[in-house]
Amino acid sequence: MYPSMYPYYDEDQSQLAEAVSRMAADQPQDGSDHWDALVALGLPALGMPEAFGGSDAGGRGYHAVLETLGRHGLASPFVASALCCTRLLMLCATAAQKEQLLPALADGTLVLALASGEAQTDFRLASVQASACADGDGWQLQGRKTLVVNGGQANAWIVTARTGEGELALFMVRDGLPGVQVRRFPCIDGSEGCDLDLDAVRLGPGDRIGAAGQDVLTALEDAVDAAVAGQCAESIGIQAALLETTVAYARERRQFAAAIGSFQVVQHRLVDMLVALEQARSLAWLAASVLDGGDACGDADERGRLVSAAKVRCIESGRLIGLQAIHLHGGMGMTAELPVGRWVKRLLAIEHSFGDERHHLSRFAHTP
Repeated sequence: MYPSMYPYYDEDQSQLAEAVSRMAADQPQDGSDHWDALVALGLPALGMPEAFGGSDAGGRGYHAVLETLGRHGLASPFVASALCCTRLLMLCATAAQKEQLLPALADGTLVLALASGEAQTDFRLASVQASACADGDGWQLQGRKTLVVNGGQANAWIVTARTGEGELALFMVRDGLPGVQVRRFPCIDGSEGCDLDLDAVRLGPGDRIGAAGQDVLTALEDAVDAAVAGQCAESIGIQAALLETTVAYARERRQFAAAIGSFQVVQHRLVDMLVALEQARSLAWLAASVLDGGDACGDADERGRLVSAAKVRCIESGRLIGLQAIHLHGGMGMTAELPVGRWVKRLLAIEHSFGDERHHLSRFAHTP
């Protein structure tokens, strides 16, 4: 199925997509969390080195997994934990921290989310007011983090804060620590986000990820770009599923003694959906290709431009395909019995995660 449907996949990526597809076929299509099924397949370790039980997959491997998950509508904190935070740990954590944390991430017992947003942030990773003051041999954390993507499904968070010297730093904050108040809330797509209130949270010396003097901002930009590219891949899978479902419905639904798919105006709409999907797919695949330096470029600024371009195009195509799918399904498109509405809600959640359209357009325009 996948080698012919996705000619840009190589043999390994095709096999990975097929394995995920077989797993997905056994899962309920009800929007529930499928994290345990992903763990059973070993997917949280996908991008880890072989020494930690991973397959050291690059951006294209993640794309194959996430496009397939999107096509089957499987919800999980995979992008937040297994892609964004795992990549951040690989870039910043000490060897001892990797030995401690990566196996727990690989077996699914540790689920992470990146808590970088604050009330004034507006998706700017460097805009951080939360503070971390030295406290004996450890740290004391103070501040508030908002709208943590998949934060309600996590049992620990990577939190950004400024040290007394003004340096941007990363800290591991686990659920249940004194002073940590977690305000969980349901999101439109059925996932669970959260806000974090950090009131004099006492952390040990090993809870600072990495060491002083690291270029944390560059690592954050890298990890968030990976998350955006991953969500673009998921969006492509959802859009493909919406198009296939709509085409099948147009062939079956009859009006005026003919299938509505035989009407030229409907055919034009379906073609518009297909063109939008293929344009977005090309950019999403390019974004995945440059995550590790890629074939197209190894420059961080150019990587950011390509990722932002992919995100904007996926938002635009997602709106078009989602709305057309609902419209062409007619009244059926508004019912809970069809997955169409759930898929469109997931596209809306992706649109506003890790930077919205305005943010990425501005980033694309102002990156040198």
